[in-house]
Order: sequence, then C-alpha cells, then structure tokens
Amino acid sequence: MATIVVFLLALAMAASAIGLFLYADIKARRDEVQLRLRAGDLPEVGLQAVHDRRNVNAFLRGACHVLWRSGLEVEPDTVAKVLWVLGALVPMSLLILGPFHGLIMLGFLTAFGYGLLRRRAAQRRAKIVSQLPSFLEAGLRVLQAGNTLEEAMALAAAESPDPLKPLFQSVGRQVRLGAPLDQVLGETAEIHRIRDIKVIALAASINRRYGGSLRNVFRSLIAAIRSRDAAARELRALTAETRFSAVVLAVIPALLTTYIYFQNQEYYTSMWATTGGRITLILGVALQIVGVFVIYRMMAATEDTA
Repeated sequence: MATIVVFLLALAMAASAIGLFLYADIKARRDEVQLRLRAGDLPEVGLQAVHDRRNVNAFLRGACHVLWRSGLEVEPDTVAKVLWVLGALVPMSLLILGPFHGLIMLGFLTAFGYGLLRRRAAQRRAKIVSQLPSFLEAGLRVLQAGNTLEEAMALAAAESPDPLKPLFQSVGRQVRLGAPLDQVLGETAEIHRIRDIKVIALAASINRRYGGSLRNVFRSLIAAIRSRDAAARELRALTAETRFSAVVLAVIPALLTTYIYFQNQEYYTSMWATTGGRITLILGVALQIVGVFVIYRMMAATEDTA
C-alpha cells in the first residue's frame, strides 16, 4: 500500500510539472506576441517560430501533432520537456512498483492519456468540420465581392467561432509571413487530419498555378460536407446498438480481470509462477488488445466524418 501511495505522489508531482510547463509556455507565447505586436517586429519572430516547428525530429513532431490536434498550442521545446518528465516516470515506476506491476501501470497510463487526447482531437475535428460550411459560405461571399482567396479566408475566420477561428487565424498569420497559402493549408490538413481542408489546399494550388474560379469548388464542397454529415448521423443512429455492444465486449474483460486481481492476487501470482500460466496470461492480454483495437477501428469507421 505504501508503494502505491509513493507512486501516486510521484505521479501527481509529474502531472503538476507538466501542467506548469504547458501553462508557462502558453503564457510566455501570449506575452511575447503582445510585445512584438506593439514593437512591430512580429514577422521576424513568427518566421523563426515556424522554422523551429518544422525542423524537429520525427518522434517530437508526432507528439506535437497529437497535442496540436487536441487544441493544445504548445511549442516543440515545451513538448520535449514534458517527454523528459514522462520518461523519468519509467524507471521510477519500475523501482517503486516492480517490473510487472510497473509495466502494467505504465501501459494503462499511456493508453489512457493517448486515448484521452485522441478523443479530444476527434471531438475538436468533428466540430471544425461542422463549422466549415458556414466558413466557406462567408469566404464565398467575400470572393464574389472581388477579393483574393487570402482575404476571403481571413475575413471568414474573423467571423467564425472556436475552434475553427484560431485554426484559420494561424493559417492567415503564416500566409502574411510569406508562406504559400496552399502549402500552409496542406500542412494544416495533415496535422489535424481534415480531408476537407486538403481539398481547399488543392483548389488553392490549382488556382495559384493555372487560375480559374474557386466559387464552384466552394459550393460543391459545402454541399458535399452537408450531405456527408447527414449520412453520418443516419449511420450512427442505425449502428448505435451495435456500437454499445462493442463497448461492453471491450470493457467487461478488463473490469473482470481487475476485480479478480484485487480480490485474490494469489490467483494471477500462481499462474505467473508457471510457464503455462505465463503463456496463458500473455496470450490472453494480447488477444484482448487485438480485439479492442479491431473494435475501435470498426467504431472509428462509423464515426469518422472528417
């Protein structure tokens, strides 16, 4: 019991450190932007920030993308510090809880944290997609008035609600710093995994190279998003019972195993002491993980509206 209390205290300290890192980074970025806006030299700092964000290693870039998709606008340096704090939990948990229990606890915390971020990112992405038709209609009106695509997106973003507004305001800032609009939109679509923004990026690229009108593209995209949203709602209604059954099948074995472990720890300890028991436990955990992954992919296929 004492070891669990020590581990929970260490986990709370690590969570506090991560929270302080994120809060300090967001506050520092806001203060710096305000100061640079008053001083008038924001473009230089903005270009350096964009350059720093793109020139990071693949693992750190992937971690940044996961956080950015969930709506946490943090710099790669802060993400690296958070990863160092999380890395320090690995040997600490193994020393406090032991190899077996430590690995189980780390696996659970990693899966829970990653699942929480993915869920938040999915909800944010769905909200952005639902706001895209109104955004495109506002941009279409600005285009019909004779303005450029960059001006249309900037004005439409100013009238849009969160979370779409800060997303396209970030795109507008990078465009004002000199980046091509189609390239910025393509990177934004890749980071947030929104196919509709990728279509806008392709249309902007074709328009920049060969000319032509974007109004028909915007009208077609608006109709496609709304038709797909109606079809997705109907599909979710038809598969509600099946998806609930899938959740029950995925959760019950884990809950039952946890209950048996806390009621009779010697049951799994005696199994782990024999070769056949270890093989059975490892095989059972592996099959459960594969089953949960398959169920998750099946559910994601019915909920993916982006």
